Amino acid sequence: MNGIMTLLYFILVLGVIASALFVLYHLLRYSLSKSRAIRAAALFLSGFFFLLITNIILFSQLDWESIIATTVKSSL
Repeated sequence: MNGIMTLLYFILVLGVIASALFVLYHLLRYSLSKSRAIRAAALFLSGFFFLLITNIILFSQLDWESIIATTVKSSL
């Protein structure tokens, strides 16, 4: 079960990274000032990487076997 959940999470992370690249492109391309574009991109990337790394660390600490066993037991 851990392998399946890790694969699904990896697909989710790829989607989040693709969305971040989309936002970053638009921050850099359509800003009125280059200096503001760079500052906005730096702020966005720092927040994005902090949240992504925190999320990956917390996800890696989950024990899916016990979560699924508890859910199945309580639903019967």
